[in-house]
Amino acid sequence: EKTEALHPNLGVMNRLFKLLSGLLALATVFAVPAALAQPEPGNGTVKVMTYNLNEGSDFVEVLSAQDFPAFLQGVQTTLDQVDASNPPLRMKAIAHQIAIAQPDLVGMQEVSTWMVGNPAAPTVRYNMLQELMTDLAAQGQHYKVVVVVPEFQLAGPLPDLTNYVIVQDSDVMLARDDKDDLSVSNVQLGTYNTLLQLPLPSPLPPVTIQRGWGSADVSLHGRNFRFIVTHLENYIAQAGAYTLYVQQSQAQELASGPAGITSMPVVIAGDFNADALGNDASIATHTEMVDFGFTDTWAARYPNDPAPTWPLLNSSPTKSSAFQRIDYNWAKGSVRPLNLSLVGPAPH
Repeated sequence: EKTEALHPNLGVMNRLFKLLSGLLALATVFAVPAALAQPEPGNGTVKVMTYNLNEGSDFVEVLSAQDFPAFLQGVQTTLDQVDASNPPLRMKAIAHQIAIAQPDLVGMQEVSTWMVGNPAAPTVRYNMLQELMTDLAAQGQHYKVVVVVPEFQLAGPLPDLTNYVIVQDSDVMLARDDKDDLSVSNVQLGTYNTLLQLPLPSPLPPVTIQRGWGSADVSLHGRNFRFIVTHLENYIAQAGAYTLYVQQSQAQELASGPAGITSMPVVIAGDFNADALGNDASIATHTEMVDFGFTDTWAARYPNDPAPTWPLLNSSPTKSSAFQRIDYNWAKGSVRPLNLSLVGPAPH
């Protein structure tokens, strides 16, 4: 999807959102003496994180192949890239970042399962969600899976024409499982109606890139809000207006759908593939979300800090290669961002 495949996006964490439920705020004001009106530490706050785990490849070689032999070689190259990215080691590192940050809720994108072998009964090579959950538990962290949103599935033969490489991409929402006052309900998921379709060389049919969203209504510290995880389509400059149209249409479906049909405050954790820093035309999707009434929480708190989240190239030990901010925690309604930070920005 993007030009480099080997390393995850920097997560963007909205460190403390303060939920300002009107009814509860009024109850506090009117029921509690003024001297005691300040909430207890942590009351009415929630910590959320968005993190793109990265599939391990951007599928450039398979999606740009001009003939079938090039496609076969592209499948092999893709598998080599995924192996080189070392998903098990990366999941340990990401689990460590979650352990450091201690978010209440996590929205993750590009949580992939890679399979290789006979397409009728392939062998699982990497299961990122399973590996991450195992690593979180091993590090003493208590999280549960709230919803898994199926995204695209790609499959293609290796050059031996017998074994296949299959990837199932997904978005995942996690919630802490060790807080008595945190509960989730009304869990839903959906697929966007507007999807990107890409041609493949004959005799292969075109591939549709499925994108979707997952949502849950969350109660924490007696405050209620809706939390959403999503991953919008990638803007491809070479394809121009069409991919931008798909991306903006998905944002509109999100804003009018799960994020728009509730009276509760809304927090969205997602990779929007839309650059807030204006390096390409995808900033139009950022503008669209603002026009829909959503707050770009990073920009609201730190307007003079660009905080690029992508891309990370070759794990450079000396200089970050990130120059676009495409990962967001959006907020709408009675919710206010208090502190935010980048997760895992250290080069090592």
